[in-house]
Amino acid sequence: MGLSLTDEEKIRVRRHLGYLNVTAVSTFSLGVPAAMQTQFIIEGAMNRLLPEAYDEARRLLTILDGVEQQIVEDQELLAVSKVDEIDIRPDEFKQLVKQYLWWQASLANMFGVPPNPFDQRFSPYGGGGMGINVNVQH
Repeated sequence: MGLSLTDEEKIRVRRHLGYLNVTAVSTFSLGVPAAMQTQFIIEGAMNRLLPEAYDEARRLLTILDGVEQQIVEDQELLAVSKVDEIDIRPDEFKQLVKQYLWWQASLANMFGVPPNPFDQRFSPYGGGGMGINVNVQH
């Protein structure tokens, strides 16, 4: 395809890794609101991706899009436990989330960045949303 990731592909990378699709975020520094670009790590990584890796990045994005779409399409199954003679797997949603986290980690590895630790989507499922642990000096 192209000689670099397209803007649309970069949007998908940010979304799947749990990063914002904004240029700057307000934060507090010493109690004063301060603008801070929180995405410099992922932005730099996307700009430095080896051309030979573009196809693999696109493959991972396609897989993640597919798992995400399966999660959306399976929402109706959350209301049932059995259809005629077919038993619905009770942990299907959880298994899909595990698959998504696996492929998300593969994409993160490709770019050398962790998924956003403040991503709230997966906190009950063992990924993201857990913040960052920091030692506190007493």
